[in-house]
Amino acid sequence: MRPSPRNSAVMVALWSATPSLLVLAGAVGFLAIGTWDRALFASVPGTGSPLVLASLIAVQALLLWPSRFRPLPVFAAIVGIDLAILATTAGELGIGALAVGVASYRVVRQLPHRAALIALGVGAAATTAVGGVAMLLGSREAPLVLTATLLLRILLLYVLPAGIADYVLGRERLTDALREQARMAEQRQAERARGELRAERTALARELHDIAGHHLSGIIVSAQAATTLTRSDPDRARAMMQGIQDDARTTLVDLRRTVGLLRSDDDERTGGPERPSPTPNLEGIATLVDAARERGQAVDFRVAGAPRPLGPLTEATAYRMVQESLANAARHARGARSDVSVRFGDDGVEIVVANAPTRPGADAVVPPAPAQPGYGLSGMAERAELVGATLSTGPTSDGGWRNALTIRGTGQSPNRDREIS
Repeated sequence: MRPSPRNSAVMVALWSATPSLLVLAGAVGFLAIGTWDRALFASVPGTGSPLVLASLIAVQALLLWPSRFRPLPVFAAIVGIDLAILATTAGELGIGALAVGVASYRVVRQLPHRAALIALGVGAAATTAVGGVAMLLGSREAPLVLTATLLLRILLLYVLPAGIADYVLGRERLTDALREQARMAEQRQAERARGELRAERTALARELHDIAGHHLSGIIVSAQAATTLTRSDPDRARAMMQGIQDDARTTLVDLRRTVGLLRSDDDERTGGPERPSPTPNLEGIATLVDAARERGQAVDFRVAGAPRPLGPLTEATAYRMVQESLANAARHARGARSDVSVRFGDDGVEIVVANAPTRPGADAVVPPAPAQPGYGLSGMAERAELVGATLSTGPTSDGGWRNALTIRGTGQSPNRDREIS
């Protein structure tokens, strides 16, 4: 059972007041012994009234009370009371030592290091001077015993409490440092998690752009063309409308599959309506070309060399590059012929999508679509960098556009060129 906040506060207050209570208990005990056994009390040289000495110790206890404690003034007052006791008892009665030790501990804990050392040094010097003179004048012990007693008093009243306080401070600093280190590590972990989340969102946005941008561009182009051909060529218009429906269904399925990547494993085990789609590959480029031709784009496609696997991520990068390039050609180079080539060489694979300058003619049934800013080129560049490929994009000398993806180090298997018309 966890203690309540009120009980915890009471325990902390009692713990803080423990030194004062111990010193007060010592005063009561001293008074009881001095009253009960006066012969023992009378054996101490120069002893005054037990009530007076007990009252001085009680004052020390009151000064040590946490709510009244001010390190330096209280330390000076407590040491002064102890010096008065030493002076009146020939330096032999050390009943004020406990309060001095507690005050020394608190001085080291609460004052700057230099100020604490000065305070302890002054206190030790005063105790040595007053105690030494009192013992020399009134004590009957041998000088060696008096010297040992004086040194032991300095050790117990000042050196030992200072050492304990310094050790506790070191442990607290170490604990704070470890706590700060743990906090910083947690903060770095949170930053990494946020960075991974941003990267996943960027990847998802790029994937959605590649899918939706390609299909929707085709749908827009086909819809505009079908609208223009409705009166002049109804049969062709109906065929294009059918193609628009097919593209819309394909887009919906692909988007559902992409969103399915966000589902948890439990959702997948329950047999949801859609599972994540297979990774696009080089074989799917031919399907992209066929879909573009069905939308009315003029596209040539050829493969040079013997096809070979490049790895799922690399093939998906090539597929998306061709997909985005054909979508851009449909949007920004309406009526221009595009050329898609995949060349498997000894040192790698090169995928090129180039389109000629736009030359509207009799076959152009709709005006060119206005250019829209997007993430196509940046998405292609990010994918290429991810797989270590080289992407070059830019206008050609005749006013067209060319995107080229070069993938190095994929093995060798040369073969004759194969052209797909």
